Amino acid sequence: MPNTFTVPWKKNFRKLPSHLHSKLSGFRDRPVRVACAKKIPESDIVNGKYVHLQMRMEEGTPVFPRSIVPNPRLWKCSERNVHGQEVVRRDLPMETQTYEFESPNWGDWGYGSHTVSWSREVYQRDFIPPKELDIHIELLRNEEVGGQRAWVFLFTVNEVIDPSGEGAEGDVLFNINLLQENVGVADIFPADAKEEEYLSTIQVDWEILPPREREDVVAKVLRKYGNPTEEVVKKVDARYRLLMKLKPKAFINGTNGFRHYFGALLADDLVVFENLEHGNAIYVMYQEWKSLSKLSRIALLRMNKTDRPFDRVVHCKGWEDKLIGIVTEEMHSRRVKAVAASTTQKNVERQSEKSTMKANHSSAIS
Repeated sequence: MPNTFTVPWKKNFRKLPSHLHSKLSGFRDRPVRVACAKKIPESDIVNGKYVHLQMRMEEGTPVFPRSIVPNPRLWKCSERNVHGQEVVRRDLPMETQTYEFESPNWGDWGYGSHTVSWSREVYQRDFIPPKELDIHIELLRNEEVGGQRAWVFLFTVNEVIDPSGEGAEGDVLFNINLLQENVGVADIFPADAKEEEYLSTIQVDWEILPPREREDVVAKVLRKYGNPTEEVVKKVDARYRLLMKLKPKAFINGTNGFRHYFGALLADDLVVFENLEHGNAIYVMYQEWKSLSKLSRIALLRMNKTDRPFDRVVHCKGWEDKLIGIVTEEMHSRRVKAVAASTTQKNVERQSEKSTMKANHSSAIS
């Protein structure tokens, strides 16, 4: 399997997300595991989205290993899980390292050889041994979503962690990243958690907020940041004011792996949103926006420009006016099409009425 294998979700966290840090603190002396329950559409398995976990469909049934050590060739944490990690200690004094090799006398091994050595200053290094953790996979149930079958799986990293132990937060972060890389979702549970506890955490990726008062919507969006910076507060407020000009049906607030996304739902197949923390552009998506939003920026930009089901407006001078212009033109086009369709339907109905009257008249004469 090539190391260019990609997945449509964020793979790593630099530090433990604030909501997971708070959750870990709440367990205190209660042992925990890193795990998640995830609902996976059958099409995702068929299309190979989880092939790195050796998941596949056979005769309409998902086939998967009971446990698997993640492929070390794919991502950073998975690689460290199998091969360990060498840490360069730039916080410590450098030390002298001597290197040697044998060289032939006068360039001819027939005359014997001599040892050549040299020294240089290098940083000290620590080696963190591999944890060699595996991910346990369990099928909990099957459902139907959007007309297709879906399967609810439980993924568990097979390590029990004492939250009060030394290095517990680092161990939890490592396991979170291991599961996040391979599944796209990660959470913390008591080691003795029941199936109902896992199932209760299956989250949707988007929360629909009605267009309430500005303070209510802004507060709801900021709540997921924990302690938002002043810059984030100003940006959310500014985006709310801009999106209100588009007269949205509702606001969309990212959850789960989309925590930094915020936007407006203008129609069931028309949304405007952006990543408030990492984005430099806002997107107008027209079809299958829930699926498109899961793709990375690179994957979106690789799409053929003439066939892209979205517009991307870069945050440069005048971008707000450009965004409003795109949405206004789209809404006008939709109204024109709706009027044309309505007119066509009325003409069809009138023609049908005329045909019926003519038939009835002919029948009366005969």
